[in-house]
Amino acid sequence: MNRYRSFKTAMAAMIAAGAIGFAVPTPGQAADQQNGKDDRAEYSKLLTAKISLSQAIDAAEKKFGGKAVNAALDNEQANAAFEVELMTANGSQTVAVDGISGAATAAPDQQDNGGEDVE
Repeated sequence: MNRYRSFKTAMAAMIAAGAIGFAVPTPGQAADQQNGKDDRAEYSKLLTAKISLSQAIDAAEKKFGGKAVNAALDNEQANAAFEVELMTANGSQTVAVDGISGAATAAPDQQDNGGEDVE
């Protein structure tokens, strides 16, 4: 009987340890949960935009010339804004486009350097 009781105790301990292992998120799972929160925040910011990504690209190309080679929601801004990278014969330039008004301006890190990337 002692042997059977020891076996039951050992099995219960292994099951409990396994349950704890499933209950505690791994660093990867915690990062996935954070990414989900970030995605929801970006999506809600995108919903407040009055212009689309394609309209932001058009606004940047019309004001600064060149062709867009990259564009995305700028998640570093508090309000809806897009960041558009333009390529011209003189090089690349990053343009910020307000998601509400559609106004295109040189990105803050490029306003004083003639459009050259600052690293």
